[in-house]
Amino acid sequence: MAATTDSKWWKTATLYQVYPSSFKDSNGDGIGDLPGILSKLDYVKSLGIDAIWISPFYASPNADQGYDISDYQNPAPQYGKFEDVEAIIKGCHDRGMKVLFDLVINHTSDQHRWFQESRKSKDNPYRKYYIWRPPRYSSSGERLPPSNWTASFGGSAWEYDSLTDEYYLHCFLKEQPDLNWEEPEVRQAIYEESILFWLDKGIDGMRCDVINMISKGSIEDAPVTRPDRYEQPSDYKYFDGPKLVEWWKEMHEKTFWKYGSVTLAECPGERPFETSLKYVSEKEKLFSMAIRFDLHVTDYNGVKGFYKTVKPVNLLEVKEITERDQRLADPQYDGWLCNYLENHDQARSISRFMSDAPEHRVISAKTLAIFLLTQSGSPILYQGQEIGMINFSKDWPLEEYIDPSSQMHMEDVENAVEAGNTDITLEKGMDGLRRLARDHARTPMQWSAESGAGFTTSDKTWMRIMDNYKEINVASQEADSSSILNFYREMIAFRQQHKSSLIFGTFEVLDRKNEKTFTFLKKGKEETLLVMINFSDTAQAIYIPEEGGRTRLLMSSAGQDGNGHAELQPYEGRVYRLDG
Repeated sequence: MAATTDSKWWKTATLYQVYPSSFKDSNGDGIGDLPGILSKLDYVKSLGIDAIWISPFYASPNADQGYDISDYQNPAPQYGKFEDVEAIIKGCHDRGMKVLFDLVINHTSDQHRWFQESRKSKDNPYRKYYIWRPPRYSSSGERLPPSNWTASFGGSAWEYDSLTDEYYLHCFLKEQPDLNWEEPEVRQAIYEESILFWLDKGIDGMRCDVINMISKGSIEDAPVTRPDRYEQPSDYKYFDGPKLVEWWKEMHEKTFWKYGSVTLAECPGERPFETSLKYVSEKEKLFSMAIRFDLHVTDYNGVKGFYKTVKPVNLLEVKEITERDQRLADPQYDGWLCNYLENHDQARSISRFMSDAPEHRVISAKTLAIFLLTQSGSPILYQGQEIGMINFSKDWPLEEYIDPSSQMHMEDVENAVEAGNTDITLEKGMDGLRRLARDHARTPMQWSAESGAGFTTSDKTWMRIMDNYKEINVASQEADSSSILNFYREMIAFRQQHKSSLIFGTFEVLDRKNEKTFTFLKKGKEETLLVMINFSDTAQAIYIPEEGGRTRLLMSSAGQDGNGHAELQPYEGRVYRLDG
């Protein structure tokens, strides 16, 4: 069908995610903060960014690095003051950028006042704010959790509290008890405290964390697939529950619709295309767009049942996923999506999908920029992606992996090995962390070759700075017209220049069976563009469709080296215009 355009600002926007702890430290304590973010808004704007998404800066004990919120309405002291938040909102708007905050309402911190009240007694008014259940007992009288569910990071999804002799549900860490959305009073409190408060302060929307997990349905045991333990893989039990759409509609009616806000739904798990489309359909009025996980699990679970073990990326699977995701933004439907290669939950994309070897890192980074920015949907860049930051060195020890999901993964691996599980080894467990750990995305931003990478003046940082900061940093790339940073600027501008095809055009895979290259067409009202991506370390043949006629090379990640070559160079990406 013919391409179309839409007046909604977020459909043509490029977004940039800021992870506060690691972005910029303004006071020399080794932790990024809100004044640091404010000081770099001009830099973010210079990339061509239209909106910033800021990960949680709220008060938190930091069991899960801010995704365990103890106070939705005030920043954590290490990040700054409330006035700093207001300054960032104004600073973004003064520069013509939108600002989005993170919304974490599947769970709170166990230090939130609601939970502290909830656990005091079974008849406390706040007891209903969380999901409490009595123990189950084995035939021998052993006390067991109410079901055999596993939390997303490993271990039981239930935590026993001796104060009232019951368990509470936590789909992540035990410090993150799940809220009970079944209660209307709880839902209203969530809306007022965490959404309306910030919309009243002038933010433009929210990214909604694991928002498809709020409806749990019945709490039944999962099938036994790990006989070496009581807890069984069960995350599908708390994805896409029975009252999800009902509560989403209520939430939007009472909050976001009143402000015309944009909403990004983070929806882990697999589901049919029709369900995904419903979540982002303009007709359904649920979410503006969705953040999907399918592409980011293509190299997960080399050993089934373990949180992070690695398998090779299958390019044919990548094509299938990309084609399915692109359908959400196809002009024949009324949906939309977010495209991303990195965020705070994903390791660095060069190290996962291309090559971070010194001879390939730069071209790999530029090619991934082409891959991301030529797809329909709203692209999200993650801090450091624009300068080609990579996973940290394979010789860093386990102690450097400080994310709780990394530590729990290795604890599970060690326990399984000790129990005689022959499917897994300690080395396989570490291989998974070296490639997939969230820690890789959380190292401090590398601003310059100065001590502290220009991130901080402190000798000690909350997380170790990458050893390569003198080679990979913003300052050196600002001065280099051929740098990754400046290529991202070019590609973001190029995307805007070719909106009809790249943003609103149709998507068609051409080399479906090729295991080395990914070639696709983007067809718009005004032009047809041909995109070629070489995912291999060897030169590959160029595929030009017969109906293409004359071609004109518009972009190449190899720069001038790409001109005139009859083959794609290793890890090269190109964009042609078809004039046939």
